[in-house]
Amino acid sequence: MIAEVEDYAIILLDKDGTIQNWNAGAQKIKQYSSDEIIGKNFRIFYLPEDQQSGLPEKLLAEAANVGKATHEGWRVQKSGGHFWGSIVITALHSDDGKVIGFSKVTRDLTEKKLVEDQLKGYADELQQKNESLRKSEERYHQMIAEVEDYAIILLDEAGTIRNWNAGAQKIKQYTADEIIGKNFRVFYLPGDQQSGLPEKLIAEAANKGKAMLEGWRVRKDGTHFWGSIVITALHNQEGNIIGYSKVTRDLTERKLSEEKVEIYLKELEAQNYELEHFAYVAAHDLQEPLRKIRTFIEIIQKNLGNEALAGKYFEKINAAARRMGELVSAVLNYSRIDKDNKQITRVDLNEVLKKVLEDFELSIQEKQAKIFSDKLPSIEADELQVNQVFSNLISNALKYAGTTPEIKIFSTVVSSRQIKNAVNEPDSDYLQIVFEDNGIGFEPQYETVIFHLFKRLHGRQDYAGTGIGLALCKRIMDKHGGHISAKGEVNKGAKFYLHFPLS
Repeated sequence: MIAEVEDYAIILLDKDGTIQNWNAGAQKIKQYSSDEIIGKNFRIFYLPEDQQSGLPEKLLAEAANVGKATHEGWRVQKSGGHFWGSIVITALHSDDGKVIGFSKVTRDLTEKKLVEDQLKGYADELQQKNESLRKSEERYHQMIAEVEDYAIILLDEAGTIRNWNAGAQKIKQYTADEIIGKNFRVFYLPGDQQSGLPEKLIAEAANKGKAMLEGWRVRKDGTHFWGSIVITALHNQEGNIIGYSKVTRDLTERKLSEEKVEIYLKELEAQNYELEHFAYVAAHDLQEPLRKIRTFIEIIQKNLGNEALAGKYFEKINAAARRMGELVSAVLNYSRIDKDNKQITRVDLNEVLKKVLEDFELSIQEKQAKIFSDKLPSIEADELQVNQVFSNLISNALKYAGTTPEIKIFSTVVSSRQIKNAVNEPDSDYLQIVFEDNGIGFEPQYETVIFHLFKRLHGRQDYAGTGIGLALCKRIMDKHGGHISAKGEVNKGAKFYLHFPLS
């Protein structure tokens, strides 16, 4: 198993750092043959300045004191060339706990170092053919057993687990007694098991010598980790496959960081698009009252002696200025959502609704509107922003009301599969709050358009407003990781759906 590894230099040192044996990976990375290097001190691989600073001795001391030492840095090959080595030195102990030597595992990560530390796959073929390794087989088993950063296991031809090291227990959580004798497919997700992925990897390793893959794997407690695995076929002297080595590294932290970057880039792209759209429509709508003001001033200037005409157009100028003020105020409120930090607290939605209805008390009385509401739950949210959403939805329901306005508010719990604009999300639960009215409604093709900035389905002469309210609601729901959607039918009312994540 050790003999066939080429991607790692796996060597055994005595207590003083003298090299006791040498594998194919060591020869490949460091360029020395076993005859050239066995018996020399491992400090030969270090730069002169590292030797002068005592770095090799410090690493041995650290491994002896704490069990292991890890380090990355430039190392020297036989030819004098340099490579970037990632090393793990593990102390080996006798039965009475005394340090009797060290295992040193080195990987050449020059490519990663030169290409901005991007990890480009892992290969851990074990290969070692010298006589001295066979004589120290027991110590090598001990070396493997004490390595914690990698799960190194041996499989038979069918994929049954035959041994187990400390790294495997650390990463996968099983003890040796719990897992030895079971098939390695137990580490794979149900979907991967159904597709035969474990068997395909074994077949690939048998045909090509090794198989490499990254993907989500399952721990004993059912949680998932992102594993980078190398399965290497092991052969007897006749060249027949006698089993496989499987080396796994837990790269969950790296995977999550990559996903965060991907999400951030998508959000940034969406924000850039929205900013361009925002700038366009804002400029367009703000130009209208400015154009009116300029036109009315020109008319007054041409008719300076006509007081009646001037009075008439001064009224129009005031109205246009008020309209511009409303637009500027609405734009500021809309843009401030991303700048304001959410103040997340436990919010009683019944209290929020009560305050909003108090704010609209006069309008409700004037229109003789009837409000019906179920008892609503409490959620983790920004109370002020939730108040803005409720206020905009109640305001719209009253504004576009029928002759006898009725507004119903009720809630339920739904899964993401039941939410129209969340079909690509993982299955999770949301609190759904519905605002239903019996007003003028709208045609179904406008279900998404109404949430666009400055989009209005009716003229301002019929219904006042800036065209920002529903866009503001969408922005707030997005900030909360939720959704807003709507359904309507002309003259039969509308329903607005709010979805707040529950986890």
